[in-house]
Amino acid sequence: MKFFDLHADIGDDVVKKHLNHETHVLKRYHLDKLRQGGFEGVCMASFFDGHETWQDMQLEILALEAELNESNDFVRVLNAEDLYSNKIKALMSVEGMCGILDDEVNKIQWLYDHGIRLATLTWNEGNALANGVKGQADKGLSAKGKNVIHKMNQLHMIADVSHANEKTFWDIMNLSDGLVIASHSNCRTLCNHPRNLDDEQCLAIKAKGGLIGMNSARYFVDQNEADQTVAKLAEHAAYLKTLVGVETIACGFDFMDFFEDGIGTAAKGIETALDAPRFALALADAGFSELEIEKICYTNVIDKFSSYLK
Repeated sequence: MKFFDLHADIGDDVVKKHLNHETHVLKRYHLDKLRQGGFEGVCMASFFDGHETWQDMQLEILALEAELNESNDFVRVLNAEDLYSNKIKALMSVEGMCGILDDEVNKIQWLYDHGIRLATLTWNEGNALANGVKGQADKGLSAKGKNVIHKMNQLHMIADVSHANEKTFWDIMNLSDGLVIASHSNCRTLCNHPRNLDDEQCLAIKAKGGLIGMNSARYFVDQNEADQTVAKLAEHAAYLKTLVGVETIACGFDFMDFFEDGIGTAAKGIETALDAPRFALALADAGFSELEIEKICYTNVIDKFSSYLK
């Protein structure tokens, strides 16, 4: 089974290890796991939690860009054609834009010029552009945030509403005429966590032709520790199949095992990239056909991204 993961904080891992004077981070720490897990595509996120400056953002993005450019094992996904490369497809993404305080249109252009094709405006915090799930509940996109969405649409940069609070979510949905996804969010009906999506939000993403990436983080899978399992994650996919259809479902595992503080954060049975085949088996156990599993694990991303990226 082939997999395309919509979210992995690999950019953050790369820059942290570079600052610790390590090199070839992708090859030394990620390549074998991805290959053994069956991954032929991954969105590599540069992660910013709210305190970083624009210079911090640039440093991390440039570090990941440099590693991808020197690699013979990955291809940077810059356009639709790259999604059909025989190499592992690496689509650079951004999780949070706290460093953008001004000159937002030109800074989005800089992100695009350095390979970013998918982005959230905020992590959990409120910033100059938008509000995340821990930001101000009554505030969504700012005027600058609206400028960012317009620029992203112009560039065909994919907007990601994972981490957005409800006001930001609906502001983006109402404003954007481009592809909008939730790269790593589950169903709030099955697990009442603010990072998960309610039914109305899921239906709105379907209406945009978007995707919802199934997240293996255990607190997003179930509130009961005993049910924080790969089988329960497959139940989220089964619920979405009924609500929005298989074509809206993808994988957004958000594996964290390559961080010291990330060990133990994932649901049982789906804790690293090596475990991805267990998710496919769990989908089969939940009643999905082989073709449906292929769509969820891989081809939905290829189909939707290739029709949108320039």
